[in-house]
Amino acid sequence: MANDKVKIRLQGHEKFVLREGWLNKGIMQVKSNPTVFLGKEGPDVFGIGNNMVKSLRYWLKAFGLIVEKGTAGVQLSKCGEVVQKYDSYFEDVFTLWVLHSNIVHNADEATTWHLFFNYCDIEDMDKEQIAQIMIRELNKFTNNASFSEKSLRNDIDVVLSMYGKVKEMVDPEDKNISPFAQLDLIKSADGTFSKSQPDRRKVTEWNVLYELARHLCEKEFVSIDEISEGAGSVSAIYQIGSVAINEYLDKLDAMGFIRVDRTAGLDIIYKVSDMTQEIVMKEYYEAHR
Repeated sequence: MANDKVKIRLQGHEKFVLREGWLNKGIMQVKSNPTVFLGKEGPDVFGIGNNMVKSLRYWLKAFGLIVEKGTAGVQLSKCGEVVQKYDSYFEDVFTLWVLHSNIVHNADEATTWHLFFNYCDIEDMDKEQIAQIMIRELNKFTNNASFSEKSLRNDIDVVLSMYGKVKEMVDPEDKNISPFAQLDLIKSADGTFSKSQPDRRKVTEWNVLYELARHLCEKEFVSIDEISEGAGSVSAIYQIGSVAINEYLDKLDAMGFIRVDRTAGLDIIYKVSDMTQEIVMKEYYEAHR
């Protein structure tokens, strides 16, 4: 995992947790005005402060919804185009899982998210205990290169606020609540935090297919172990176990998207046709309109 010149980014969000409605405003404005982030009109256009505009731009990039185009501004990515067409208000939990997957894989722009979900086992820990684990993992990741511990701690605060859900009921109309809290990936109680398995009704075989598309876009097969264990696996990103993963694989096999071969202990997943993440997204949205 260590790399002498590994790229990292901490605190790109300006310490602002993503808020309800921000992503919709972002993709709609970028679609119509790619230079919206270049001038000084951002606060007026989005109705938020200048630092919040910087935060919004960061979130759009970290989630893989936009790509930078230099002096031309930004434009929607392939993923952003699909979301803008089918779920521009981010109402479908499938879309939130797609964005969660994207940010966890995006080590360059969202280093803390990548490390937290791939390498940190969190159970009944307070923020200081989590910070010590993250400092250790970031040192490994950067091969002990220097970084701002304060920025890392700010990132941890944002991760926990973004995904955490206290046991007490929250107001569903509160726009300051991050939409990602509904994924149920982090539980909070009495100042401690734990990773948790999400409700199986919120994770479907389509989420697993989205991950498979990442693995199979340039090869014909992948082992079940590779997509089930370790960093970047379905288990790490969605926090679900191997039994559930295999159930989803069998569903996808029956639907004709993949072929699963468990004979003679092979445990191999073969793709049946060309597969990209954008194709998976489009097929999901078309099937659930």
